[in-house]
Amino acid sequence: MPGADQLTLTTATALPRELQTSAFFFDVDGTLLELKPMPQDVVADAALRDLLRALAARNAGAVALVSGRAIADLDRIFAPLILPAAGLHGAEIRFPDGVRTHTGAGIMDHARPDLARFVAAHPGLMLEDKGATLAVHFRQRPDLASDVLTCMRRFAPGDDIAVQEGKFVVELKPAGFDKGSAIASLLRHPPFAGRKPVFYGDDLTDEAGFSFVNKYGGLSVRIGQSDVPTQAQAHLDDPAAMRHAIMDILGARDSDT
Repeated sequence: MPGADQLTLTTATALPRELQTSAFFFDVDGTLLELKPMPQDVVADAALRDLLRALAARNAGAVALVSGRAIADLDRIFAPLILPAAGLHGAEIRFPDGVRTHTGAGIMDHARPDLARFVAAHPGLMLEDKGATLAVHFRQRPDLASDVLTCMRRFAPGDDIAVQEGKFVVELKPAGFDKGSAIASLLRHPPFAGRKPVFYGDDLTDEAGFSFVNKYGGLSVRIGQSDVPTQAQAHLDDPAAMRHAIMDILGARDSDT
């Protein structure tokens, strides 16, 4: 698997022509920003917002966020910057022209009461209700990982609901949506249409995005551990390295950094 230096060199030598033909898709938690114990504590700093704004300005706006978070939460994190976005693993999308698609919160009504009781009975767990998805975080109780997964699987009967595992979280989501399908949807709309997708992610939830981008002839990059199984083509160490990669794409890094 290529290391960060290889990725930086490859990206830099493809500029500026490659920038004009690429569409950039970014996961948020663990990719653009470090993970926090509580999801609501994550906020983008001005330097990161400026990098994303500059990248969008340089490639006709073909920059989007692709996240398990709700779009409203992404807007909170990056305010006042507003970008095209796929939230809830693609169950809601905001296209560049402002048109939105979304799955109603009612799809999770069958699971909400029992999941709330399960979480209340296990101190240290946190239930995050995002509307069309429900996530149980166990960062404070990693010993309960197996119990959380078993519980969540009980609420995914048939073909309508899927279980999505992530870093210290298990999520119920509408079946048929993932980050691959989200990127595919955005690529059908300008300014993304006709461009090569470049997707950065860090987690199991991003593997569907990596798989799609690879088949589409794009570039997939995993952030974080380099020794885990992944479909990503390349690797960066952490969100700090991710920022440096964006600087390289923009040609903004000093030669000695």
